[in-house]
Amino acid sequence: MKTLLISMLTLVFGLTYSMAALAGPGHDSKHSGHKEMPAMDKQQMAVVSVMKAYSAAINTEEVAVMENLVMADGTDFTIFEGSGKNIGWADYRDHHLIPEFEMVELVFSKYEYTNIKSTVSGDMAFATFAIDIAYTYKGEAKTKKGNGTAVLRLVDGQWKMTHLQTS
Repeated sequence: MKTLLISMLTLVFGLTYSMAALAGPGHDSKHSGHKEMPAMDKQQMAVVSVMKAYSAAINTEEVAVMENLVMADGTDFTIFEGSGKNIGWADYRDHHLIPEFEMVELVFSKYEYTNIKSTVSGDMAFATFAIDIAYTYKGEAKTKKGNGTAVLRLVDGQWKMTHLQTS
């Protein structure tokens, strides 16, 4: 647990530094164009692939696929959605996902993570992304845009989400 905390703090400091670098000299918020981002390396692409697979599994309501993409044991996975939180995959799966997927009046037609940006540092990574949702609730078509941040950890050669925050 102490090692995980140290790794997460290192990642947070890296995120802070990365964001400061992005907003440094050459960044002009009044300018609509952006500088070219460097090409992603293999690990960054793997993180993006995990994020795309996770949102696709939400879209198709494949809980088992989602479970393979997160730290599913004990309280290794946390999620904060808006003002709600779930500690542990089982808590999230059993008290949020499955009940939501079983709601007949709620039907997702699109749930997609887009504009995914990833940063990797050793066995830790984070990703920021936009969320594009289209759904029908009680017969009324709705859309929603949001944003998210994920923290991932490399375990036995596979990136797994350990924390997810969406709003």
